[in-house]
Amino acid sequence: MNKVIETIQSHRSIRKYTGPPSEEHLEAIVNSAIRAPTAWNLMPVSIQVIKDPQLLQAIGDALGGQEHVKNAPVLLSFSVDYAKIIDALDQLDIEKPSPTIEWAVTAAVDAGIMAGWAALAAESLGYGVSFIALYSNPCRVAEILELPKRVIPLVGLVIGVPGEEPPVRSRVHSESVVGVNGYGKNSVEKASHIVDLYGSRAKRLLAYVAGRGGYLERVSAELRKCLE
Repeated sequence: MNKVIETIQSHRSIRKYTGPPSEEHLEAIVNSAIRAPTAWNLMPVSIQVIKDPQLLQAIGDALGGQEHVKNAPVLLSFSVDYAKIIDALDQLDIEKPSPTIEWAVTAAVDAGIMAGWAALAAESLGYGVSFIALYSNPCRVAEILELPKRVIPLVGLVIGVPGEEPPVRSRVHSESVVGVNGYGKNSVEKASHIVDLYGSRAKRLLAYVAGRGGYLERVSAELRKCLE
């Protein structure tokens, strides 16, 4: 295997850190994210580099009291940013449409790719990372960071010198994810791989995340409100 694949295969979420990345490395990580593919090269995304302990405390509280966010050496926020696109239309005297869900989806895809590239760059430099679901309370995070209208935080990435060495977690069997020239195995068989992976914890985990009244349903309401 080459170094890129080795770095990907050894990924694990780090939630304890002993220090921040160097300024030189942080700049390289952010610049790597900027090099990620983006639709039409418009990059309807902005990155907030958050180091201030008070801001990190407030964001951690807004996300349910996540201690690894409160104590993060640095947090990158990848945000949907149509404020600058709307302003560009104004500067060019182009009639503005009403933003639709497609606007948000396009930017969300770009934000996810950028965050992934930043994580890969950080881990290749020896740092630990942890992805953060800023979309669980996006308007509150935007308020904390004093972001303008039409800028919505979606993905967070904590980066720092690892203070722990957790094991690499197992993933579901590739057959539950990959299909050649189509969907592959049917959804019932794919579901069985998920249930088998989590064993005795499967029912509790899936109920918490995807069941009626679960995490995804609760977050959906907050996200829709913020998008509106």
